[in-house]
Amino acid sequence: MHTWTWAEGAFVGAHAREASGDASSAGESAAPFPGSREPDGVRGADGAWVRVSVGATAEVDLDEGSPLVREVLRDMPHAAVSYGERDASSACGIVVVPAGMGRRREAARFAFVLRPHCLALVEDGPLARPLIERLAAEGAPVEGPADALMGLIRLLLRDQPALLSEVREDLELIEEAVLEGRERPNRALMMEDARRMLGLDTFYQGLSDIIDNLAEEGEGLASPAERLRAKALARQLDRLATRLEALQQYGLEVHSLYQESIDVHQNHVMQWLTVVTTIAMPLTFITGWYGMNFPHMALFDAAWGYPAVIVVCLAIVAAEVRFFHRRGWLRFGGGRPRRGRRDRRRGGDAA
Repeated sequence: MHTWTWAEGAFVGAHAREASGDASSAGESAAPFPGSREPDGVRGADGAWVRVSVGATAEVDLDEGSPLVREVLRDMPHAAVSYGERDASSACGIVVVPAGMGRRREAARFAFVLRPHCLALVEDGPLARPLIERLAAEGAPVEGPADALMGLIRLLLRDQPALLSEVREDLELIEEAVLEGRERPNRALMMEDARRMLGLDTFYQGLSDIIDNLAEEGEGLASPAERLRAKALARQLDRLATRLEALQQYGLEVHSLYQESIDVHQNHVMQWLTVVTTIAMPLTFITGWYGMNFPHMALFDAAWGYPAVIVVCLAIVAAEVRFFHRRGWLRFGGGRPRRGRRDRRRGGDAA
């Protein structure tokens, strides 16, 4: 188990112990966890000391602690959405980072137990501990345990604007490929971005739940200044959620545009088949007519009969091609606008 300590808002140190440590070290290090004793001097009357501990699920006694804390810790290994709950003495919940963030192939999660004197984090993977180490390395001021929890969430949100920009760039590339019609868009990338946006949607909603509970119902766990910072963090989450909603709408429009391009291509194919069938229809009629075995059919005995039939067939084909050309049925995508370098250059010159 690892424990980090902030004194008067500044990081002062960290220490670790093994699960088989002695009773005194266990009482000091494991104090924030359910069923453990609060150590003396963790936080004085002036609130100068803040202690954050990170441990594994195996180090926590699930038979002790409040029923809400036990329920949250039992739910932690298979939780899919972040959420926060509150009881009389503490706030607890689970933070779930969706797959695809930070090069993670699977979702990562950690549980937290927030008390007036300390913050306990429980995880079975490398998520919370690196965040605490970054928070300590950056020398971030921490007023209290609630401030430490918000600092972890801020670190999780730090790369979100860049991630949303990457999704937008992917959608713009797909849109350009669809409009130009020169290559098939990357459908795997489309589905990957759709899954990523769906995961981010649940991620933002869950964090908003945690932060809103801390800002509105955090009395006794967070100071007035911490609750104000929680409201500011909630507004940041709202801005990210609004931008994500716009990207989701943009993704739906790109998908509709792609589906429309498929429909247009299918219409072109059916148009070609219709034209070819219509041109061949009178020729098929003529050959079928003269395939009948009657002895006294017209032009059978004439020397110029066969060339005459050929001329009539060619005239019919020429008349039909001219008719379809004048109707525009032989123009397959020639008038479709393209967004290429020339258009982008014109747009840059106009700007």
